Amino acid sequence: MNFNELPVETQQRLLSWQDQIEPIQGWCSPVAGVTLYHLVQNKIPVPVVVELGSWKGRSSAWMAAALADQQSPGKIVCVDTWQGTPSEKEHADLLAQYHPDQLYQEFLDNMEKLGVRDWVVPVRMTTVEAAKAWPLDQPIGLLFIDADHDYYAVRRDFELWSGYVKDGGVIVFDDVPNWPGPTRLISELPSWYKHMAYSHNQWIVLKTN
Repeated sequence: MNFNELPVETQQRLLSWQDQIEPIQGWCSPVAGVTLYHLVQNKIPVPVVVELGSWKGRSSAWMAAALADQQSPGKIVCVDTWQGTPSEKEHADLLAQYHPDQLYQEFLDNMEKLGVRDWVVPVRMTTVEAAKAWPLDQPIGLLFIDADHDYYAVRRDFELWSGYVKDGGVIVFDDVPNWPGPTRLISELPSWYKHMAYSHNQWIVLKTN
């Protein structure tokens, strides 16, 4: 997707969202956010998105904005404990002065402020707990893997969740190549996951089996 080739109205809408989303502390760049927006609006077989790891909602907001702009009946299911990842020092440093529910409340407040709360379903569980509770008859159109970045954790999340992704659906691995865990995993994917695109630290595959 080339931003400059989009209709002017779409460019203006995306820039407006960028201005609103950018103040949210997080690691999703505007380029990555626009890519997620585009995928959700144009590339998924069912309007059900699961995000593993949401933090304060920066990437969640881009995907919810895509549904909101289409007035879609779809949902962004955000799976997070909102306690940070214990093994990631940056999380520990950022949350050092937080009370237990503060990060979760900031996430909810950010979704409300942006006007996208109706499209967001927070699931306050570990990724393992949420996978076990996921309804078998609910296929996923896009799976965004951005929780614990340890290799074995990323592999576990992929193995637990990828079976729910509908054929023709999309999986986005965040933090490739910045983190060794997801970077290693993408080199081990089964052949029926076809590389679609790379966008600013995101490795994007299509499920074809």
